[in-house]
Amino acid sequence: MNNYKLEIPRAQFDRIGDAFELEDHYVNGYDANKDTVIFTVSEKQRKSFAKHAKKNVNHLYWITQIFLPREIKKYLVK
Repeated sequence: MNNYKLEIPRAQFDRIGDAFELEDHYVNGYDANKDTVIFTVSEKQRKSFAKHAKKNVNHLYWITQIFLPREIKKYLVK
């Protein structure tokens, strides 16, 4: 199973965390200078989040766009 290590703005992570009740074990670190969070999601979780990003039918649409295959590459930590 693939895992994705991502770095996103803290505010975006907070919104995702509030919407999906993310647990602390997803977080790998913080960058206080850039105000970002580094975290890991599995392929299964990514697909689950991405389901909400396909149609603008609920409040989760905008905050889950980063999990679409075309978008996630921008946030990958190498």
